[in-house]
Amino acid sequence: MAAVYDLVLKGGELIDPAAGFRAVGDVAFRDGRVAAVGPDLDESNAARALDVSGKLVTPGLVDIHGHYFPHATQMGISADSVCLPNGVTTTVDAGSSGWIQFDAFKEFVIRQEQTRLLALINLSALGMLQQYRDGGYGPSFSISGGPATSVSQEPVGELLDLRYAQVEEAVRCIRDNPGITLGVKVRVDPGVTGLENAGPALELGRKVADDTGSFMMVHAARSPISMARILEHLRPGDIVTHAFHGAENRILDDRGRLRPEALEARDKGIVMDVGAASANFDVEVSRSAIAQGMPPDTISSDVTRPRPARSVVYTLPELMSMFMGLGMPLEEVVAAATRNGAAAIGLPEEVGTLRPGAAGDAAVLEIEPGEFEYADAQGGRVRTDRRLRPTATVKDGSLWEPSRR
Repeated sequence: MAAVYDLVLKGGELIDPAAGFRAVGDVAFRDGRVAAVGPDLDESNAARALDVSGKLVTPGLVDIHGHYFPHATQMGISADSVCLPNGVTTTVDAGSSGWIQFDAFKEFVIRQEQTRLLALINLSALGMLQQYRDGGYGPSFSISGGPATSVSQEPVGELLDLRYAQVEEAVRCIRDNPGITLGVKVRVDPGVTGLENAGPALELGRKVADDTGSFMMVHAARSPISMARILEHLRPGDIVTHAFHGAENRILDDRGRLRPEALEARDKGIVMDVGAASANFDVEVSRSAIAQGMPPDTISSDVTRPRPARSVVYTLPELMSMFMGLGMPLEEVVAAATRNGAAAIGLPEEVGTLRPGAAGDAAVLEIEPGEFEYADAQGGRVRTDRRLRPTATVKDGSLWEPSRR
């Protein structure tokens, strides 16, 4: 007799904010989907059963901001190396690729990963390929024994020249890749757009999103223009990533109060996302925003390969632990890493939930007591007496194991 289920997770504490339940029970999977949820499912009908008593079982985690184009961009990392070991089954590459190299990104990266990897197209045709100017303080090299030539290591941002913001081609790329490309990414940053191109880049990004019926994600950290000016270009469903940064033009005013335009934007459906890597995130801004009633809508990692010593990059479970330390209840943290992320990328019925019929993804997490500390790149610190430690991941109804890579 054939097994009714391929896998059953037995006896865990199930938390599914999308379905609105939290209870001890079992989750069964069949043919890559969630098959059943309930108490005391018959494990004798399963090809495999795993006892997860005393652990949390959540939908597979959804990380809406990472960089996964290794060997082509300086910060790219393999999605499978950082996502599946940490309970993340769905993630989004946030603009590593522009339209020019997207076919290569799709063929040689996206289609090779077990992680469900989706993408935002960078407004710049070149994506996040950094170029370098002659001159400056870079290392010297010699050609054919001639005099040493210095090459600057100051990156030239992808939108300092708006000729690279090729709207028609970006639109075509998004339209030609349904189910993979979700929208457009625009980085508004002094090193990327400068001051002069910040507003025009947002206008062009808006056109790409509108012409494709998709959304725009805007990198707002260190923005050379005000948050109010950024938000003027955004519509419900758009995403402000690095929304909790601590540099100039942040979501807090000079008195530490939330700017009214940030609250209004959030109320009308603009998503406030963490994007926590490096200096793009600030502990004290986050703490203050949460205390004033504006926790992040989505918790994302902005995960990259290891970077210079002052950089800070956390996994999604580590960030969830950090935000519990900042005052968010466990269920809100789980929602920000599952249901809300799934809704933000337009897949609320497919991922980020344990409802029967959804993708067969789950994260098994242990709440580990102890003394833990997390820091931002500026030295701000969060201390907490518990953390979430991933112990197992289910992707498409099967237990993920490192040996499968």
